[in-house]
Amino acid sequence: MTASIEVTLDAVDPDAAVAFWSKALGYEVLYTREPYTVLGPPGDDGRPRVLIQRVDAVPDGKTPVHLDLRVDDPDAEVARLESLGASVAWEVNESGCGQPRCIRWTVMRDPQGTHFCVCPARADADPD
Repeated sequence: MTASIEVTLDAVDPDAAVAFWSKALGYEVLYTREPYTVLGPPGDDGRPRVLIQRVDAVPDGKTPVHLDLRVDDPDAEVARLESLGASVAWEVNESGCGQPRCIRWTVMRDPQGTHFCVCPARADADPD
């Protein structure tokens, strides 16, 4: 299964994170939908997007930087990754995002315990 990646940064001060990372990477703000701001390269040149996620605090045991794997079939990918030694940490169900396919994703741990997310693939015309 092919996956695209996004790098997700938890930020207590997302405005400062957006200002820094957009300049540091030469990225632009693609869109904002609380609690997220998505940065990407101008012209979508294939570099990964950076998602800044507003948080009140970084929970113990969760790294403030993680990868999101964007895939066509999240359930199949979760099963495949479990067969490779990953484990499900928890499921996230988000309402109100406007697209049924982006409401649920899975937070997983790799064999070393590092968190990452398995999320539905993005459609080209879909900013969510």
